[in-house]
Amino acid sequence: MSRPMISRRVKLALATGIALLLAWAVPTSASAAAGDVQVVLGQPGEDSILLAPRLVVNNPQDGHCYTVLQLFPNAPEGNYFRSVANYTVRPVSAYESSNCTGSPFGGSAMSYAIGVSGAPLHSFRVG
Repeated sequence: MSRPMISRRVKLALATGIALLLAWAVPTSASAAAGDVQVVLGQPGEDSILLAPRLVVNNPQDGHCYTVLQLFPNAPEGNYFRSVANYTVRPVSAYESSNCTGSPFGGSAMSYAIGVSGAPLHSFRVG
């Protein structure tokens, strides 16, 4: 095989690989984050985390603000997320506010397999 023919095949393979990587790596704003976010409901006066209600949000939407009342609609006033754990491919920010505003708890978003607890968290956002 001639050198120009090998060179064209290598260039074609390289260009195809780069195109596939770029198509996979560019997320859209309305896409779902592959994975789960796990939350534990905190209730005023309750100390046991073992008995607290838990919920897994499968493939949460990027940019959507998830609140206690949205995920636990029957929860009494004053309830909060005792903990929020990120098992998605995107960063997750947890907030003490109920509308995902202000600084994220801990100062920055959580990466994969990171969780936060220790404050009354009222909302979280993916992305």
